[in-house]
Amino acid sequence: MKARKTIVFVFTLFLLGSSSHISVVAHTSLISQSPKGNSLVQELPSKISLTFDENLIVIGQANSITVTDPNGAEVSTGETSVADNVVSRLLTPSILSGKFTVSYRVVSEDGHVVSNSYQFTVGNSTAELASPKSNEEVEGQNESSISESATEIPEAVANKNAELHQGHTFLGEHSGHLLMIIGALLLIYIWKRQSK
Repeated sequence: MKARKTIVFVFTLFLLGSSSHISVVAHTSLISQSPKGNSLVQELPSKISLTFDENLIVIGQANSITVTDPNGAEVSTGETSVADNVVSRLLTPSILSGKFTVSYRVVSEDGHVVSNSYQFTVGNSTAELASPKSNEEVEGQNESSISESATEIPEAVANKNAELHQGHTFLGEHSGHLLMIIGALLLIYIWKRQSK
């Protein structure tokens, strides 16, 4: 009888230890961007850079960044570079103004793939945000042609909660909780059988 109680006690300690370990192992999340999400920049930078909260695993072409202009054409060029927890890629020059979309896909240290996207705006004023302009429109544009009403740009970066949960499954997120419930039910069952 004493041996059974010891086994139950050891199993309980194992269950608590393993469930807390599972809940601590979270997928990587994006902590900073350059340019930032929902920001307004004067001109397209020469490089896009994303920083995550943990180092990334480099497996072939598994980590990637793609940047597209307001017309949907890709402006990212060359290979995606990974240095510890920073992913970057070069951008080709563009004279377009409007919203550029950044899509990324990375492999976190725990082997899970995390992907998401965000936007930033290129232009001299918020008035340019109303409609993307083609190369011809940009070249032929003068000061008097900009009479559109300003569009408000949120100052906050992309929603952190959406980034944290993008690509995650319910089972993956709550496996620690499920293990604790199953373990508790098993302990109750064992305890009741010993009481008889």
